[in-house]
Amino acid sequence: MLPGLLARYPGLSVEADFDDRIVDLVRDGYDIVIRGGNIHDSALVSRPIFRMNTVLVASPGYLAAHGVPRTPDALGAHRLIARRFLGGEIATWGFRARGDSIVTLDPGEAAPLTFSAPEAVLQAACDGLGIAQVGVHLAWTHLRAGALKVVLRRQHLPGDYEMAMQYPHRALKAPRVQATVDYLLDAFAANESLHVPLKALDAYGA
Repeated sequence: MLPGLLARYPGLSVEADFDDRIVDLVRDGYDIVIRGGNIHDSALVSRPIFRMNTVLVASPGYLAAHGVPRTPDALGAHRLIARRFLGGEIATWGFRARGDSIVTLDPGEAAPLTFSAPEAVLQAACDGLGIAQVGVHLAWTHLRAGALKVVLRRQHLPGDYEMAMQYPHRALKAPRVQATVDYLLDAFAANESLHVPLKALDAYGA
């Protein structure tokens, strides 16, 4: 997105901070932030971008060597790749059980690999190092290329997190901010990987 943004507005100066920490836009001087989860803040303008779902994936090579898990219980015999959030907690995996009950798995208890960056989790899965839970938007191009396969699609709970662009009300007084917001909203809307229907994942199951 940045090449297109800078090509359209060559005089624009961008400083991007890729961090999961929670910032105060007004106090810390940020013009725009992209957030997920509990993002309601009356002091900010919030523009929805997409709804983030997750999926369990592994490389074809890993599955050929270790087998395809058919139930959540079978994950105990597999190498799991975990993600640790900034606050220290491990991202859990949820599964449908009988009836309306939900079973939660903490992959960090037995995971030989744990990363804080979701991109590192994705890369480890692509490298055949185990089974990982990643955002559908991150996995999509790798699924289509055959580098990853979906596992436990029907049992795994994909989550549903709103991702939004936020900025202070005062920020739109600056033409550069308005131009950037408009460009990014159009670019996010046109990005296929951000709007993949969950049913489309069925074509990429192991």
